[in-house]
Amino acid sequence: LTVAELTHRYEQQHLEAEWRYDLRIRYIPSDFMEKFQDDRTTMLYFYQQVRSDYMQQYASKVSDGMALQLGCLEIRRFCKDMNPNGLEKKSNFEFLETFRYYFCLKLQDEIKCPKQLRRMIQQTFQGYSTLNQDQCMAKFFTTLSQCWCFTQESFACQLVVDLVIDPDGISQHTENSTVSLNFLLLLFIFIKCHVSSTLQPLSVNTSSLAVAENMADLIDGYCRLEGAERSLIVSPNKGKSNVHPWKKQGS
Repeated sequence: LTVAELTHRYEQQHLEAEWRYDLRIRYIPSDFMEKFQDDRTTMLYFYQQVRSDYMQQYASKVSDGMALQLGCLEIRRFCKDMNPNGLEKKSNFEFLETFRYYFCLKLQDEIKCPKQLRRMIQQTFQGYSTLNQDQCMAKFFTTLSQCWCFTQESFACQLVVDLVIDPDGISQHTENSTVSLNFLLLLFIFIKCHVSSTLQPLSVNTSSLAVAENMADLIDGYCRLEGAERSLIVSPNKGKSNVHPWKKQGS
């Protein structure tokens, strides 16, 4: 959708006071660290996006050790010229102004003694003292991925379990989630996904049209990321679709 189409569609659904536009990287290559290696602007923007999501949605759920690692990686990235013992200086520590940007309140509440927390931060920071900014971002992604799948979006729908969409495909959200549908096999989308390797379509009922459109757009975006030359979304208001199923070359 273009910006004009988005404006026309969503401004009619919300009060003016509720409007908020966020630029997000939504279609994420499975090898994004390699893909973004030569595009540092995109890598930095995606890093800030993931870190913001982590601080707002997930920081209170990780262990104290994980929170220390992720917070100190951001300090190292931000203070790229600080020496390994830089945080031992009170002036440098106070330069950080507030812990809230780097660490969630849960960590500060659980470690009541400020001196103990400061010592733990100093020790953890020293372990990352040789990393440059790009290495800090890469380490942040690999560390965070151990406890949170930040490339996934989950949709509540009328299935036995929630539907998960990520760079590897579409899967059901279970304890041991496995990919059940690959984007390369998708032919078209009605929020009925017809797959070349199965006879039965994947049918999904959602709570609203907006959720269905959101899900369809995400699936379609990943299909185009894999090489589809045009949108696979079929609009029921346009009658018979003139979209031809995309076929992988050589198949």
